[in-house]
Amino acid sequence: MSLVKVWDKEIKGKLYAVGDIHGCYNLLMNRLNEIGFDFENDLLVAVGDLVDRGIQNIECVSLIDEPWFTSVKGNHEDLVIMGGTSRSYFNCHIQNGGEWFYDLDYQVQQEIINKLKTLPIALEVNHKGRKYGFVHGHIEQNNWNDFAKNIGVSALRDPAELAMWGRDRIDTDNLQYAHVQGVDAVIMGHTVTEKPFKRDNCYYIDTGAVHWATLTILDLETV
Repeated sequence: MSLVKVWDKEIKGKLYAVGDIHGCYNLLMNRLNEIGFDFENDLLVAVGDLVDRGIQNIECVSLIDEPWFTSVKGNHEDLVIMGGTSRSYFNCHIQNGGEWFYDLDYQVQQEIINKLKTLPIALEVNHKGRKYGFVHGHIEQNNWNDFAKNIGVSALRDPAELAMWGRDRIDTDNLQYAHVQGVDAVIMGHTVTEKPFKRDNCYYIDTGAVHWATLTILDLETV
């Protein structure tokens, strides 16, 4: 799987983004029904962290198979993938809601890992003449194309790790970050905020599904 994916299927309806789901499958489905989501024509893009902390993790992993759904890889998907090979990742996973995974049969674990490995670090979707970028936690460069080119390139600050784990850009006092060129909007999660937060053309939409049962679904035609 490419670390950066460009969505190449026609979107006949609307394009939506959803914040970190964290095992809250029923909450997601209820919210989709509330907004009148069209499962035949609309596309929902998740910003990662489909699993952990909530109780419906298997159901959330199964979303990856749905034609109306896609996602980027979050740090919790990274923990699932790496937990079996790295003691530090395993410990971090256990401490952050990953116990459910290690209670599963080994074969089921491997099936989940293989499915999560198919998720890209970053996703680009072109819809109705606009370009949208999706990444879980952080975009280091102020240019989407430079960011995409650097994913997978060895560096002091690993671009792929920053994309899943970083939080620097959300700090408005950090003046090295500005409007991201080459893209109309960048949609991220990872850092929990009470309501969706915008900096320049970057939108943070993790509003604490598992903490406050508040799951943000953003109609991207409105941003």
